[in-house]
Amino acid sequence: MRAARSIRAVGRPESTVASMFPLFKDPEQLPKLRDLTKSLHSDVGTVDQNRMVHEIYKGLGTDHPWSDAAKHLSVYMGSTTAVIVIRPSTSNDLGYLVCHPSNPPVERIYREELWKQDPFLDLPLDQVITVDEHLGQEQWLNSDFYLNIFGPYGSRHALGVNLASDNGTICRLRLYRMAYEQPFSEEEKQRLRDLLPHFRQALRLANRLELQDTQNEMYEGALNRLHIGTVVLDENQQVLRCNEVARTLLDESDGLRWSDKSLDTHYRNERHLFKELLDSGSLQPQVMSVSRPSGKRKLGLVVRSIPLREESEGKGRPAWIIFICDPEAQTKAPREVMRRVFEFTPSEANLAMELANGLSLDEAAEVLGIRRNTARTHLRAVFAKAGVTRQAELVRLVLNGVIGLSIPSTN
Repeated sequence: MRAARSIRAVGRPESTVASMFPLFKDPEQLPKLRDLTKSLHSDVGTVDQNRMVHEIYKGLGTDHPWSDAAKHLSVYMGSTTAVIVIRPSTSNDLGYLVCHPSNPPVERIYREELWKQDPFLDLPLDQVITVDEHLGQEQWLNSDFYLNIFGPYGSRHALGVNLASDNGTICRLRLYRMAYEQPFSEEEKQRLRDLLPHFRQALRLANRLELQDTQNEMYEGALNRLHIGTVVLDENQQVLRCNEVARTLLDESDGLRWSDKSLDTHYRNERHLFKELLDSGSLQPQVMSVSRPSGKRKLGLVVRSIPLREESEGKGRPAWIIFICDPEAQTKAPREVMRRVFEFTPSEANLAMELANGLSLDEAAEVLGIRRNTARTHLRAVFAKAGVTRQAELVRLVLNGVIGLSIPSTN
């Protein structure tokens, strides 16, 4: 009962494990287990090596990476269960894994606690090995993990391999078969071994994609905080992507608006100029302003083309980037951050934020409900603590310094 006690220690009832693995405890449920395995495999169909390799790479670009790879690996290897551990669990990280068939409650409790009891973890790198070869049959069948989780009718046979990714993370592949099934053969071990170069390359690609996604999110977040909209167009001047600031401005249709999947200006003369800027294909930034029917100050646009990379296939690629500046945008500089950076009082921070939004001293005093002389006193303190002498310098400090990076993103 040691597994049950471990689970209870993290706030779960003692019967949790047994309730999660009911099919493994009752011999009368064996037909149901066989039918379940057949149905899971029939949904996928035949998986040869070419299809398996294709699925390893194809899933990297999906919303649930590795899930399809686990499903097809299970069929390809003839296993009841397949597990791909991309990031192992540790005492301070739940890690990331995918299972086929998926069982979120079981996966969660394994990531939180049961991984500590799993004896089939520390395999030699790149060595495809069965659990019996790694531990010995007697040690595996008498382990707390096997007895408390699987029992005599559960996952008797296991095959695994550990891979090291480029960043040093140990990734794991695990395949399981029930007690009524045959052990993994040498031929099947070789089938898994032949896939290892593809899993390594897929891990390498996944790491690069994650790095690019992280960089894109950081850059996009910074532009959002600075209230700069960005729109990327393809070679047909169709929108590939835009950040939250640009999307909001386009949805408002105040000067610049959606036109099917592309962009358009409200006024015809500006529409012609906008089209000319795009058609020029200039690598140098081209600037124009866009009038707004609402009467607000004009939007500022910076348009530049993106050169075709030599290795690009040329279709559906980023071809133009447009930066949109809205002079009406208001900073969301957090008062508390301003206070910590410049040691402003709450009243001084309030005034500094309104000045950063472009208000005059008199306008800021009116908005804050204070007298002009009081505002002038605060202004002297703000300039002294920030080390500036003009409002324009204060705005630059707020938007371009640490405070600007601390402004909450609109995403």
